[in-house]
Amino acid sequence: MAIASVVLATEVGAVDAVLAKLSQMPDTEVHGSKDNQIVTVIEAGSLAALTEGIQRLASVEQVIGVYPVYAGQDE
Repeated sequence: MAIASVVLATEVGAVDAVLAKLSQMPDTEVHGSKDNQIVTVIEAGSLAALTEGIQRLASVEQVIGVYPVYAGQDE
C-alpha cells in the first residue's frame, strides 16, 4: 500500500467546490482546509497508482497547485 499526504491550493473562494469534488474521489480523505488550501491523504495499491491519484487531484477544476508533503509505501 502506498500513501501520500498532499496539500492542494485552490483558486480564491473555491474551497467548497473543490471539497465537494474530492468527496467523490476514491481513496482520498480530506483532513482539513484553511484559506485556499486543503490537506488530503490519498492511498493506492502501488506507487504508480499513487502517482495517478495525485495527477487526478491536479486535474480537479479550480485546483491550482498540488504539493506532496509525505509519500511512502509499505513493503
